[in-house]
Amino acid sequence: MPTREDWLDALLSAGGSPQALLGEDGRVLVANRAFADALGCPPDAAEGRTLAEAGLPAGTADGIERLRRQVMTTGMPAGMAAGADGPLPGLPSALALTPVADAGGRIRAVALSADATTSDALAAALAEARAETAQARADAERARTAKGKFLSAASHDLRQPFQAMHLFHHLLSGRLTDPASIELANKLEQAIIGGETLLRALLEVSALEAGLVTANPQTFPVDELLAKMLEEFGPEAEAKGLRFNVHPLDAQVTSDPVLMERLLRPIMANALRYTLKGGILLAARRRGANLRIEVWDTGVGIDPSNQTVIFEDFHQLGNPGRDRKQGLGLGLAIVRRLAQVLGHPVTVRSKPGKGSVFAVEVPLAGNDGDRSDDGSADSDPDPAVGQSASAAASSTAGTVLVIEDDAMQLEGIGLLLQGWGYAVIPARGIDEACAGLDGGVATPDLVLSDLRLSGPETGIDAIQAVRARCGRRVPGVIVTGDTDPDRLRSVDRSGFPLVHKPCDPAALRRLLSSSLKAGRGALLAGGRRPDTACNSARPR
Repeated sequence: MPTREDWLDALLSAGGSPQALLGEDGRVLVANRAFADALGCPPDAAEGRTLAEAGLPAGTADGIERLRRQVMTTGMPAGMAAGADGPLPGLPSALALTPVADAGGRIRAVALSADATTSDALAAALAEARAETAQARADAERARTAKGKFLSAASHDLRQPFQAMHLFHHLLSGRLTDPASIELANKLEQAIIGGETLLRALLEVSALEAGLVTANPQTFPVDELLAKMLEEFGPEAEAKGLRFNVHPLDAQVTSDPVLMERLLRPIMANALRYTLKGGILLAARRRGANLRIEVWDTGVGIDPSNQTVIFEDFHQLGNPGRDRKQGLGLGLAIVRRLAQVLGHPVTVRSKPGKGSVFAVEVPLAGNDGDRSDDGSADSDPDPAVGQSASAAASSTAGTVLVIEDDAMQLEGIGLLLQGWGYAVIPARGIDEACAGLDGGVATPDLVLSDLRLSGPETGIDAIQAVRARCGRRVPGVIVTGDTDPDRLRSVDRSGFPLVHKPCDPAALRRLLSSSLKAGRGALLAGGRRPDTACNSARPR
């Protein structure tokens, strides 16, 4: 059976006029069906919301709200005559707002009523507003796509000259003997590194701001992430005389491993930069359904008043002179943005003079038990330690096939490798590399390829083509200036070591040495001679 409220609603809707009761806070207390129809929603969807939240165009909602406040204050009815302009432009019919008082005479609500023509006008205004919103979304998406293409091109193309500057500077420095010239070369290197660092940070911030970076969650062991941090930052901690301990945990987490590395890297870098004695602890700890990855340091600490602002752009503590040697103030700003993309809260607690703890909450994917080993892993030794440059080159020399479509890059890398004692086979792409192999050039011991080559080719394709041509797993190393997460994930899936442009020549040299040694060991274990000729047949 219909209730009294049903009959009242039917009575209010019988005339077809939109009517609603607005509360003291401007929200819709009750609305009849004609009013809801004008908004394009059922009555209960409009109730409890402001007129703007219910779907009225902003200008119309603001005009009604001004009239409502006037009625609440004066206790006098208010309205707009048909065809009037003012706070409700475009509504050709009369609109009336009437005060509604309680038994004690206090005004508790305002009744809003309009005729049927106004209902049509409201519906038309709402439809127009929705069309404008859809158009704005489409425009924003086009702008985002255009910005994405620009940033992708800028990220790759602007890194190329920096990489060339690094290579030629390294070559030039090796030929200088005059102390004054060496000092100038060192200052040039600082300028190159400063410019490249700023460029990389600005491009990353721009990509995050534009919404171009999206997470690709997957399940992976957290110890893999911790091991990468130890491998990357362990040598720097050792060079500063700091202890670097890792507390591993045999557990699986759900996150994007590439973005997690990018998030942890600035935190680790800051911990090392601001810790002068003591050490760093990287630990994984369970917290309910989540896992906390914590970075502890015994550094200078952060005053409570600054523990929020450190995540702002270009904000640095203890660096009022903006000395770029102390960083750019964008590291934690990038951490904040990456945390938002991943949906992983980042917290900090700190005591000035005692140290800091940064923590990242990551969802657990399993219920594996803890590992009891709290010791830190040993980092790989530098193959050149204790040796002269010539001795190191002669012990690791081999033939490297370099595939790079940028002529300046190709020349610079070739000169660099030749200076280390390698024989170099230069190629601008897959076809040129395969043609050289067909023409009888020496079989490469390793392939060093840029990730993005001309056309649809990639460095992964190039290494695989060389392997197919030679009939064996020739070691491969990928070099790239790309920051696109999907491309970086493709390299990660391929299993090839990755070097980011502009790369540190010493780090590249170590990687080539270790890759060649691993490749030779696998080759000899398989019973194949290192000088086995490549197959002449093209891969299918």
